[in-house]
Amino acid sequence: MKRRHLLGLGALGALGLWAMRPGDQGRPHTAYFADLQSLLKQEGGGVPQLVIDLDHLDANADLLAQRLGKLPLRLVAKSLASNGLLDYLAKRLTTRRFMVFHQPQANQLAQAFPDADLLLGKPLPVAAALAFYQQLPNGLGFDPTRQLTWLIDSPQRLVQYLELAKALQKPMSIALEIDIGLQRGGHPDAANLAQTLRLLADNSTLLQLRGLMGYDAQVAHAPLWTDSQQAFTAANERYAAFIDAARAFPAIWPRQPLLNGAGSLTYPLHAKGPTPLNEVAVGSALLKPAEFDTPLLASHQSAMWIATPVLKVQRGPLPYLQQAQGMLEAWNPNRQNAYYLYGGGWPAEPASPAGLAYDGIYGRSPNQERLIGSATTGLSVDDWVFLRPLLSEGLFSGFGQLRLLRHGRLVGTWKPQPAA
Repeated sequence: MKRRHLLGLGALGALGLWAMRPGDQGRPHTAYFADLQSLLKQEGGGVPQLVIDLDHLDANADLLAQRLGKLPLRLVAKSLASNGLLDYLAKRLTTRRFMVFHQPQANQLAQAFPDADLLLGKPLPVAAALAFYQQLPNGLGFDPTRQLTWLIDSPQRLVQYLELAKALQKPMSIALEIDIGLQRGGHPDAANLAQTLRLLADNSTLLQLRGLMGYDAQVAHAPLWTDSQQAFTAANERYAAFIDAARAFPAIWPRQPLLNGAGSLTYPLHAKGPTPLNEVAVGSALLKPAEFDTPLLASHQSAMWIATPVLKVQRGPLPYLQQAQGMLEAWNPNRQNAYYLYGGGWPAEPASPAGLAYDGIYGRSPNQERLIGSATTGLSVDDWVFLRPLLSEGLFSGFGQLRLLRHGRLVGTWKPQPAA
């Protein structure tokens, strides 16, 4: 029990009354989740599961491929952190390009996919880059010089990577991060980019320029005084200006440069065009967690669920609230019952049965999560509750396996990548 929630009862806000939905009565599972519950009662082993719906995953992948057409795709590994999932999607979407955000994951992918093309999605400390080379086994068939591109966000970081290349006596492939409006770092303008390009031109035998990377997530969150199309146009104009600046260094600018960008939130805009990119990075849109419920992704389907058994069903007030229970239930019938789950604390929202919610009075628990709901949900001990993850990043490693659902049957498992 979370004392910080139970002690401050002097205000209705502390009771969570204003966040309740008095008209939203609970209902039993829909047919989809009722069937999945039956499967898990037989095959779930009584422990929390992360379920991937392969039919929904396929539909999302096919929609992505249809929209992109000939625009190449790079899969974002941090959002799809399972070698089985990445291999499945890479084959279905005909790509061996992966974007990586974590040094240990780069090593894992180099071993699992020795034919892969890896691009760092954020600049790593040079010590992490050194660790990659130190931890890379010999004889893999993976050649970092050709297959791994490090991301550089400033002239200062490039100097560090130059020293590493000298120490290793190995050439390194470099892409330059550019700020196209997100203001999260990267080269801020053409003048700053030119400093890095001059350093590259002076050291082109050790540091080989591959291209640019610019992330435009701000486009999907355009404020009221603009709109996503205007923000998209502005970001593309900034990207084009950086390309022009790079072309001023023809000795090192590749004939076919890598021009990476987009992301799940904005890939539909780039697919529709026009776009300066010749490659887009997408991950979360393929699973569509809840934080990706945006108009641009409305045609994508939720493809993963956390499923967990009900340990206890309780009727009655919390400590210190005996006198208020009647008022609380009258305001919100979904406070009639409390359902304690096996595990909890996940970044997820209750999905089925409808009407369930976290208890703002009690708080969250990673051990026995408490949900509230009305008696009409029909939940009993040993039934299952389904939660929809908010994000996929960092989620998979909390489960021993990913359960695969196909045509209403559990058909196999994938292993998550080990937590690093």
